Amino acid sequence: MSSPILRLPLELLEKIVLELHGDPASPPAAVLPLLLTSKYFYRSLSFRYNNHLYASLFRLSFDSSAPVRRLGYLNAAGLCSQLRSDYSAISCIRRGDIHADNLPQTFWTCFSMLLENDGKNRCQLDAAGLPDFVDAFIRERLYEDSVDGWPAENDINSLALWLLWLTITDDRLRAQTPAQRAQMTRLILPFVLMPVRYPAYLAPHTHYTLPLPSNLPQPPHSFLTLHGPYPQYRNGFSRVMPLYHVKSIELGIPLASVAAKLIYFSHREVFPVGVPPHLPRTRTHALQLGLHSVGPTQEDVQELNDHKVATFVPKSKWEWWDDIKDYNSLTSEARSKLAPSARWDDDWNRLADCNSLFTPLSLKRMHYTPGLLSGLWQGRMLYPDDGLYGNSVGLTAAPVFIRLREYHCMDVHPNEPVHSGGIQNAWFHSSARFHEVTRGLAITCQERSSTYNEYVVGGPDLHDESKCRGCEYRGTSEMIFREDDVRYLAAADDALAEEDSEDAENDDDDSMDDDSSNPDVDMASGDGDELVITRKCDGIVDIVLLGETDHRHGQAWHHYKFFGRIREWDGLVALVRVPAHPASASLGVWVFTGYVVGGQNFVGNWRTTTHPGELVTVEGAFAMSKRE
Repeated sequence: MSSPILRLPLELLEKIVLELHGDPASPPAAVLPLLLTSKYFYRSLSFRYNNHLYASLFRLSFDSSAPVRRLGYLNAAGLCSQLRSDYSAISCIRRGDIHADNLPQTFWTCFSMLLENDGKNRCQLDAAGLPDFVDAFIRERLYEDSVDGWPAENDINSLALWLLWLTITDDRLRAQTPAQRAQMTRLILPFVLMPVRYPAYLAPHTHYTLPLPSNLPQPPHSFLTLHGPYPQYRNGFSRVMPLYHVKSIELGIPLASVAAKLIYFSHREVFPVGVPPHLPRTRTHALQLGLHSVGPTQEDVQELNDHKVATFVPKSKWEWWDDIKDYNSLTSEARSKLAPSARWDDDWNRLADCNSLFTPLSLKRMHYTPGLLSGLWQGRMLYPDDGLYGNSVGLTAAPVFIRLREYHCMDVHPNEPVHSGGIQNAWFHSSARFHEVTRGLAITCQERSSTYNEYVVGGPDLHDESKCRGCEYRGTSEMIFREDDVRYLAAADDALAEEDSEDAENDDDDSMDDDSSNPDVDMASGDGDELVITRKCDGIVDIVLLGETDHRHGQAWHHYKFFGRIREWDGLVALVRVPAHPASASLGVWVFTGYVVGGQNFVGNWRTTTHPGELVTVEGAFAMSKRE
C-alpha cells in the first residue's frame, strides 16, 4: 500500500519544497533529501523533470525583472538553466580559488547578475564573498598576461574591474590601509591614463552615424602608434552568452577603462580635498576683501568634498518594492521600470547591440534614456603633469560643473535633424548656430533651420502619435523588433535579385522545386524561439544638449558654455566646452566624450582642440555625477 504522501497533487509537493527552502539567500539544499526519498519524488521534483519548480526557486532567490524587461518572455526552462548557472558561479566564488579554470564564465555570470540586480543578486554575491574575491584577483592576476608591462584588456580583466566597481562601497574603501589603496591605484592607472591603448568608446568617436555601410569606397582605418592602432575598431570583443536559454545572446566585453576611471576617482575621494586657510571664507567675504576675480573660496572647496564625482552603486534591499507607494496597483510594465536594475538597461543594451560597426541592428533598444543628462553635474578631470605622468601623485584633478538642458528633434513634418559634423564640434557642422527660444531650440546650419523641443523630466510628453511620421507609417506607436529581421530582409533582397536574374535568363520553373534554393526555407529555419523586443515609439530622432556653469560655480572655477549631441547607435555623449567670455579665450576649447553609466555617472575622456586635424592629442580622464 502506497504512502498517502505519494497521492498528494504535484502543486502541493512543489509548495512543500518552496516552504522548506526557508532561506532564499542560500541554495535549495532541502530538495535533495526529498529527491532521495522515492522514485516518485525524484520524477516529480528533480531538475530534469520539473522546470516549473526550479523556475519558482529562481524567482525566490534571484532577481527576474531585468531579464524579462530586456529579453521578453522567459519560459521555465530558461529560468532553470539560469538558476544552475548562477549557483555554479556562487559556488566558484565561495571556494575562493582565483585560479579556477571556469573563472571567465564565473565572472561573466556575476557581471550579468549585478546588471540584473534588484537586491537579491547582490545579496547572494556579497554573501559568497565576491568583493574580496575580485579584489584579490586584481591585486594578484591583473598583470598576468601583460605585454611590456601593460596589462591586457581581455574579458577576465575587464570583468574583474567592473565587478570591483559594482561591489565597492565607501566602508570597504575606508577599511583599507593607505598602502592597499595606493597599490590598487597603481594597478589600474594604465587603463585610466592611456586612451590610445585602452579605448574609452565602443566605436571611435570620429564616427557619428553608425553602423557603417558595408560598401564604403574606403574602409575605416587606424594609424599605428607605439601602443598599437589608433583609433581602435573593436572587432571580436564580444562573447556569445547562454543566458536564460535564449539563443545567441552576444554581449560585448565591457570597457575596462570606464570601470578603471570610476575606481580611480572613488579611491581619490576617500579623503577630502584640503581647504586652504588663506582663502576667503565665502564669496561675500571675498567681495568684502576686494577680490572680484575668478577663484575659489573655502566654501567652494568644501562643496567639492560634499559631493562624490564617482557615485557608488546603491545597494537595494531584498524586497525593494516595499518603499514604492501604491506598488500593487501598478501594471507589471510600470513596476519593472521602477526596479533598481532599470538604471542599467542602457548599459546592458549597449553591450548587447553595439558589437559590430557594419551590422544593422534587428533589435533596436534604447541606449540612452531621455532626460538623464538634464540637470546639474559635478565632476573632476585629470590634468597630467608632464614630469610625473606615470605617477598618480602627479595628476591634478580639476573641478567641473555643468548644468545641462536637453532638446529633442521629434519625428514630425517638416522636422529634420541638423547636419552632422566632426567630433571637434561635438558632431555638429562648423556652421551650426544655436538659438534658444521658449521651450525650444532653433539650430541654423548651412542656411537650413531645425526645430528642437526642450525635454523636461516629468513634463509634458513631446511625442504626438497622431503627427509622428514613424507612428503613421506603422499605424501604431508600438514598435516590434525581431532578432532575425535583418536576416529576413537580406534573404528577401537576395530572393528578389535571384528572381530578376532568373526572369532575365528564362530559367525553367523546375529550379524552384529544390527547397535548398527557396529563401522561404532559409528564413523559416532556426534553432529556437526568436527573440522579440517590443517598445513604444518616442518619436525622437536626435538629442542635443546645451548648458553652462552656474554663476556661483563660474565665480570659483571659471564661466563656460557647453553644447553637445548624443550618438544614437550607442548613447555616446559629446560635449564641447567653450569659455563664456571672450576675455577668457586662453582657457581653450575642450571636448568631453563619454557614457552615462548606471544612470548616475558620466565617465569618459576630455581632449583639447589646440591641434585640429590630429587624431592623437592631449587627452585625459573625467568623471561626473548628477547632483540634481
